[in-house]
Amino acid sequence: MSNTCVSVSCKEWISTVTIDNQPNNYLDKDILADMNRTVSEVHGSQVDLRVVLFTAKGRNFSAGIDYAALAAMTKEEAGHFAEVGYSLLKHIEALPVPVIAAVKGETTGAGLGLALAADIRIASSDAVFSFPEARLGLPPVFGSSQRLYKTVGVGRAKELLFTGRTVDAEEALRIGLVNAVVPVDALDAEAERLAARIAGNSLSSLRSIKMLINFGLSEGYETGLKEEVAAFSEAFNPDTKQWERL
Repeated sequence: MSNTCVSVSCKEWISTVTIDNQPNNYLDKDILADMNRTVSEVHGSQVDLRVVLFTAKGRNFSAGIDYAALAAMTKEEAGHFAEVGYSLLKHIEALPVPVIAAVKGETTGAGLGLALAADIRIASSDAVFSFPEARLGLPPVFGSSQRLYKTVGVGRAKELLFTGRTVDAEEALRIGLVNAVVPVDALDAEAERLAARIAGNSLSSLRSIKMLINFGLSEGYETGLKEEVAAFSEAFNPDTKQWERL
């Protein structure tokens, strides 16, 4: 399954979605639509899917939006573009299995927003991160204002969005923006190793873990605790076949 700028490969319960719109891997409306369709097809066709891994060709994961092209849009076109990106990232975030983003080089603006929709981010040592919108007279896009503070905290998120400053890989690790930093030439192998380690676990457990954490984030702490009790009890229901007794 492939197209001009987005491709997918599936192996051993892992689907790898790759962006190839070099050199900057900008997220234009066609790529957003292709990614949304690809993610839907992968989830629909791979019943045993355990992990989705997002990668990119070239030096950069994604420099986000081509702002020169954005400047030529009408208000209606810009609104539609923002809605398409918002829907894609919600779709990725709502996938019932873990999602990993392997980021490198420029991972900025909407590109960083895409990475934030993943559950785990592993970065190469050359990765740099920023939300430049404040310097351009724009608000964040694709839900970045909400996902950033859930990832690094409210104060840090406001500082990064207000200043638009660039964060290197080591600082990104320190503030919790990424989960790990690896050498440039080891990124693909390390991301695949992490995906394989996760994919080796129970599909039902992976689904439950992601559902419970996301449920708690959206519905609140106490509601999340009650849902966990219900999920644990349901795992012992012989009709669900979610737990293999050792």
